[in-house]
Amino acid sequence: MPILRYEICIDEGWTHTSTPLNRYWCFFGGIFGPEPDCDRLESALRQVVTSEGLRGEIKWSSVTGRNLAVYKRLVDVFFDSFSKFPLSYRQIFLDRSYIHVPSTGDPALTDLDVQFRICYQFIKHSFGLRYLSETDPDCEHHVDIRLDNHSSQHHKEELMDLVERLPDTLTVPSLFTKARFVNSKHLLRLQLCDLLMGAAGSHGNRMHLRRLPGKRGMTQKQKWRHEMAKYIYNHLRSLDATERGSKAFSWFESTGHDGEIENRLKHKLRIWKFIPKNFQRNAGWENDNLDPQGRYLGPQIDEQIHLHRDISSAE
Repeated sequence: MPILRYEICIDEGWTHTSTPLNRYWCFFGGIFGPEPDCDRLESALRQVVTSEGLRGEIKWSSVTGRNLAVYKRLVDVFFDSFSKFPLSYRQIFLDRSYIHVPSTGDPALTDLDVQFRICYQFIKHSFGLRYLSETDPDCEHHVDIRLDNHSSQHHKEELMDLVERLPDTLTVPSLFTKARFVNSKHLLRLQLCDLLMGAAGSHGNRMHLRRLPGKRGMTQKQKWRHEMAKYIYNHLRSLDATERGSKAFSWFESTGHDGEIENRLKHKLRIWKFIPKNFQRNAGWENDNLDPQGRYLGPQIDEQIHLHRDISSAE
């Protein structure tokens, strides 16, 4: 049976829970496509880095006035590759306005436990792996999943084991999945995921509005990052409009399926706001209840427990 090889590259961002907390957190961003096309994307990004003499990793935290132009050029090449090749981008994140209500007997979870569970759900559902066999039913589909390295060996081993069992979990015998942790220094496409997630978290959490005591106006760093975030947002909105004919795009709401669940595989761009199966609403995190700098002022919790019926969150 012929073998078709695919790759998923995943990076995480905004997972640190130091105070003050932010509304949007635990971002994961991933690129999916046939292995040869992922390599073509890497080559295109490498050409820019080489021609510009860019040194060091491409990271959201490294955005400055000195590299803003070349970072924009890399973003241009990134999205241009998505129009040329069968590549797709996926993003998942958590919203603190949805409070998870554990079921009786559920184990207590650390923030790190939550992050790895979200990553698994991201891999399991966001890329539409379940539907690969429908596109080429006479082939085996081998998916190599590359994740940025992490210090917790226990969590890494648990995630790799879950990923290897995905074909059985999804009941797709022609699917073969394997996860490995790599150093992002060696993969530019993984570094671009960091850039896109950094932009999303910065924009959604209104970091450009934050002010130091006694200071007015944005700092120079805030101006650079705000400009970069808007540049990335415009690319995402354009991709969504071109591929789905969408007239409205939200960075912080789940992308609809347009009537076909198989679009989890077909869409070039999908956003997933992960909502727990059982939850309470905390309106204190809603934008209208934050202070002018986007900071949380306190809880406004709905006593009612809600059931979220999205199949992704329920499984």
